[in-house]
Amino acid sequence: MNSEDKVKILAITIDNAERNKGVLARIAKDGKGELPFPILTDERHKTIDSYGVFDPAYIGQEFEGIPHPAIFILDKNRKVLFARIEPDYKKRPTNAELRVELDKLK
Repeated sequence: MNSEDKVKILAITIDNAERNKGVLARIAKDGKGELPFPILTDERHKTIDSYGVFDPAYIGQEFEGIPHPAIFILDKNRKVLFARIEPDYKKRPTNAELRVELDKLK
């Protein structure tokens, strides 16, 4: 079994389900197709808070609870195997870096 057989990708946002539908529709219109993973809603930022990615820069603002951009790889028991929390949304791990981490699941 390769790592793709074990991997599920999820995105989490504070946006409500209706707004997420709009985001998904805009993404689908960009010519690259639909996202191959769901966007989950965490309006009260419980998951965001529990993973320590709450961005305090948004406290008291319209969208309080916006997280720092982050990527987590968890095992089937929800143990965090890899975490990258990045205050700068432009800095993301490369696909190659993520592949190395995913290959560790074998």
